[in-house]
Amino acid sequence: MKKIIVLLILFIILTAFVAFCPVVTQWDKSIILFLQDKLAFLPVEIFMLPDCVLYSAMIAIPIIGFGIYFFRKKLYFDIIFISSVPFITFLFNCIIKPIIKRPRPGFELQIAGIHPDSFSFVSSHSLVTICLWGMVIWYLYKYCSNKLWRLIGISISVLWILFVGLSRIVIGVHNPTDVLCAYILGLLLLNLYIKLHNYLIKTS
Repeated sequence: MKKIIVLLILFIILTAFVAFCPVVTQWDKSIILFLQDKLAFLPVEIFMLPDCVLYSAMIAIPIIGFGIYFFRKKLYFDIIFISSVPFITFLFNCIIKPIIKRPRPGFELQIAGIHPDSFSFVSSHSLVTICLWGMVIWYLYKYCSNKLWRLIGISISVLWILFVGLSRIVIGVHNPTDVLCAYILGLLLLNLYIKLHNYLIKTS
């Protein structure tokens, strides 16, 4: 519970800075320009991968894969839990974005030709990814006894989580603090998910 409280306080503080301190947006802009400059040698299409079918696939794969595994093991709670992650995170985005109403980075920073007309805070891609693939990591620790496969799965999960956040910043559709706060909120929700899961298992 202590970890959840710390994450909640951290999220509230950073959200307040984003909402009421314009200098934060200036810092964000500097970071975006720095990353775009340092990573300019890479094709922009690489960083657009989370905007194509790959992103949908990386949501479907763990839900379908673990869903089949849990169905065979008759772990019906877990099917509901992992399947609900995208919907819960989408709900939080629908609540937070209209409250904070943070504009996207300027058009001059959006190098991929994508100009979303929705609000920027928090990054929905980053939030969904850290919640869903964080659950994957937790389930791999819980159910995968093969150390090699567990290491491979966790490595893929961590790299995908980091890549999605980086890609949102590099193509200029999100500020770094949008991604950072999405990760913090995602860790908060993930901890709540795990606590609720363990409670329901114990009481069932």
